[in-house]
Amino acid sequence: MTLLCVGSLKIHWITAGCADFLARLRHVCAVDVVEVPASKQKDSSRQAEEESQRLLRVLEKQEGDVWVLDERGKDMSSTAFADALESTRDAGRPLTFVLGGAYGLTDAVRSRAYRMLKLSDMTFPHELCRLIFLEQLYRAHEIRRGSGYHHA
Repeated sequence: MTLLCVGSLKIHWITAGCADFLARLRHVCAVDVVEVPASKQKDSSRQAEEESQRLLRVLEKQEGDVWVLDERGKDMSSTAFADALESTRDAGRPLTFVLGGAYGLTDAVRSRAYRMLKLSDMTFPHELCRLIFLEQLYRAHEIRRGSGYHHA
């Protein structure tokens, strides 16, 4: 599975948290993180457009399903996410998750989505979204394993 993100992590504790969950995940599945550079545009719509074009160039080379994290996406419980992830994995399809930058994604990226997810009705900084999402990926795998990590 691939996590396709805009920008690199700059906040130390988020970087450490992401590294921790990536290490945990890599014990149970193959996961790659691909970062496209964040735009330096001052205008928010231009920034989203430029970053989305960079994401689309990477997505052209990706196979399988694309799941986009977006505020317009469907909210899903951790257990429902674990079930959806398992069914995709059981079908043998490669999976790419797309996380946008500070100003989100364009409709061109959203239209590539097999599935659109949202983490919350609340708004979070995009770096924090990466950490939260990595934790949810790890949680989904632990739910399927029945490890006790997830307390319902």
